[in-house]
Amino acid sequence: MENWVHNLTLFQVKDIEIKKEMEEFLGLFIPAQPVALYNPVRASLAAGGKRARPRLTAIWSGSSSSTLQWVPAGAAVELLHAFTLVHDDIMDHADLRRGQPTIHIAYGTNEAILAGDVMIALALEALARCEDASQMLPEFAIGFRGVCEGQALDKEFELRNDISVSDYLTMIELKTSRLFELSAALGAIAAGGTYLSQARLFARELGLAFQIQDDLLDLTGTPSFGKTIGGDVVEGKRTILFVLAMQQYDKCSASERQLLDALRERKANASDVPAVRSLFEKIGVLQKASKLAAEHANRAITHISKVTDMEMLEQLLVYTRDILGPALADRAITLADR
Repeated sequence: MENWVHNLTLFQVKDIEIKKEMEEFLGLFIPAQPVALYNPVRASLAAGGKRARPRLTAIWSGSSSSTLQWVPAGAAVELLHAFTLVHDDIMDHADLRRGQPTIHIAYGTNEAILAGDVMIALALEALARCEDASQMLPEFAIGFRGVCEGQALDKEFELRNDISVSDYLTMIELKTSRLFELSAALGAIAAGGTYLSQARLFARELGLAFQIQDDLLDLTGTPSFGKTIGGDVVEGKRTILFVLAMQQYDKCSASERQLLDALRERKANASDVPAVRSLFEKIGVLQKASKLAAEHANRAITHISKVTDMEMLEQLLVYTRDILGPALADRAITLADR
């Protein structure tokens, strides 16, 4: 896979076309009335993002699948994803998402709950338009249940300080990876199921790498990342960085333990973020998390190494680079070539 992109611009154009088709479908698909119900839905779908999940559906559907198949399937996943964001923001009492007021702040909590609920109904309606709806529906149900289980674990972890790396990976496999896996599986089903196993495994590992990278960028990224740097520290979230740091607790000095105690007890504030970053770098947390992200990214690439459709393979590699960033993706691709 050394010369894995023959024409990067070509695939960037294809990504633009994919997103355009998705926007057009969603624009026509969401009903106009009642306004109180569907305006929050449209606002949630218009709140930015790369349409990463339906793009994955499109790529795995390949050239053998018609737009009629992948677009409604991709829309179903995007609606499910939007549902999770709306309800998660309510549960987390979040005021902002991507710099904009969250749906429950902009429209009211009751309206946001109902908007989230109707997104699931719309997702099922979109799936019903697919020729392989009978095979896609069980996949959707499993994905839907998985993200709910992942959110339940995430909330449970807020009350725990004994979370292991295995516990954390189980949680993000459900909450984050499961939607990537669903997106890929629906695309593969639309194409006849030839690469269904590879699609599942690739997307599962990609989702794990994506979430670990997201945790890292929350502390080490720049403002262009689109989130408040150190937001997870201030919120006391049980990210992979928190889990790895607590494993080093007994090896830390008294002052360092005091800082970790503030994290554990959710008493850290924005002024503590630079000190937390310095400590995490000193005790190897950032390096370990980066290595773990690279391991899962490498596994993702390995799972598609035997895809014989070269156009699909190159699109998947470009997609990986876009989702994970050039540094992490290229590192994983290089490892896979060895």
